[in-house]
Amino acid sequence: MNPILHSIQHRRGFLRSGVRYAILAALAAVAGALTARRTATPEQANCPKIKLCRGCASLPTCVLPRAAGVRAMTKRS
Repeated sequence: MNPILHSIQHRRGFLRSGVRYAILAALAAVAGALTARRTATPEQANCPKIKLCRGCASLPTCVLPRAAGVRAMTKRS
């Protein structure tokens, strides 16, 4: 076998393996991040559901001013 061709095949295999392991590491990092992610309370996360207070499960115990206003409005109705 030609030594240049043999060298090219080793280089291709090295690059192919490098890309494969980079993708595997990225998938492992995403899986680890999703596994380790914890759910923040609305107070900690600045309540991403601020416009949807009526449908929020945390509404009865939420301490945000907007939630207090929504609770007051629903008591009047």
